[in-house]
Amino acid sequence: MRSHFQILACKIALLLTCISPFGVHASTDELVILTTFSREPLIPLVEQFSKEHKNAKIKVIHRPTTSSMTLLSKSYVEDIDLVLTSSPLVISSVAKQGKLANVPDEMRAPEVLKPYILPSSDSVVTIGYSGAGVVWNSDYLNNHQLPQPQGFLSLADPAYFGHVTMSTPSRSGTTQLMIESTLEHYGWNKGWTVINNIGANLGTLSSRSFGVSDAIASGSLGLGPTIDSYAKILMRKLDYVGFVHDTRLTLMPTYIGLVKRESQDAYLTSFVERLLSPNVQASIQENAFAKYSVLNTELLSNDHVQLNLDTISSREEGVKLLFDITVTKQLPALQDAWLRVISAREKYYLDTTALHELDSIESLLFAPPVSLEMFNQQMDNIFNTGKSNAEISALLAQWQHNIRVIREDTLEIVADRIRMLSGGLK
Repeated sequence: MRSHFQILACKIALLLTCISPFGVHASTDELVILTTFSREPLIPLVEQFSKEHKNAKIKVIHRPTTSSMTLLSKSYVEDIDLVLTSSPLVISSVAKQGKLANVPDEMRAPEVLKPYILPSSDSVVTIGYSGAGVVWNSDYLNNHQLPQPQGFLSLADPAYFGHVTMSTPSRSGTTQLMIESTLEHYGWNKGWTVINNIGANLGTLSSRSFGVSDAIASGSLGLGPTIDSYAKILMRKLDYVGFVHDTRLTLMPTYIGLVKRESQDAYLTSFVERLLSPNVQASIQENAFAKYSVLNTELLSNDHVQLNLDTISSREEGVKLLFDITVTKQLPALQDAWLRVISAREKYYLDTTALHELDSIESLLFAPPVSLEMFNQQMDNIFNTGKSNAEISALLAQWQHNIRVIREDTLEIVADRIRMLSGGLK
């Protein structure tokens, strides 16, 4: 027998067509949506709209954040009617091209949500929002005698070594916003210390953000950072899945950007109005979309981190690469060094001198390989001096090499200092 998911997938295949950008040719009765969301959250929204508009042809292009931005930088943007995403960088990439239409006043977000809307609020529609935090598997934590996390910072606890999973900012727009939230809240040096420390606790990295909650629900790993939408969907059917919001992570609105077109799609306004309708807003938290309604102020009463679009846009590429260099591409070496520190702390827990040395080693291990001032100068030199794409690529490759060498040297120094500590205290 076919599973419920297979049957549902067959039904949705008639509604949602995942297409190549080279085949997009939108007509006035065809609504083409580019989204960074996975297929499942759009099922109830598109299904209901199709019932109400029998002649509407809806095509959905699903792309990760980086791929979406690449697609939107090409001429294919002319064939897209609207962009649906939680990534302010995706939306702003369209806005910078002057391709976003202004939205009517009645479609604009409530004032209380505007501090978290990073693009200009007159050029985007906000249909909901998510918070972020940590999801965990209670059975897994109990089996491994691990404490329940209190927030993102908890993931740096050495008790969680090898039990954490997360996505990367280069693969996930929501993860990128979590990284930027951490840098905003703690500052550059402390922020990267927290990020690298959590990285050292990773058992594995997920290629997509929704893979974090899936891996935790399956019991493959115990806990990790995610947006509440993924956690809420799992918590409806799995009583051993838990989640806690973290106000040190920003709120993430769900944006719709209306792309300027020579001929406006007949169903574009109707589709957006449908998403903002009382019926959809009342059900958006309970269906597969699992977002807070724009009318729900439950999370807005807390003082979440607020981000600046210019700041995160200007260093977007550099922050992604820095994470990949310090965590993704050196994960085994980072894990090994951290495990050595953890083991040494257990061995010398009564030796004050050794513990002070280990504090120093740990600070070195997790410190960023470049200061904020130097990073900004380097990024400005690479991207903002009128260089050709080829020159930018060459400079970026050289920068990555230099940072990688610094990081590798640091890991060697950490290993040497731990060996010296062990040898000197035998």
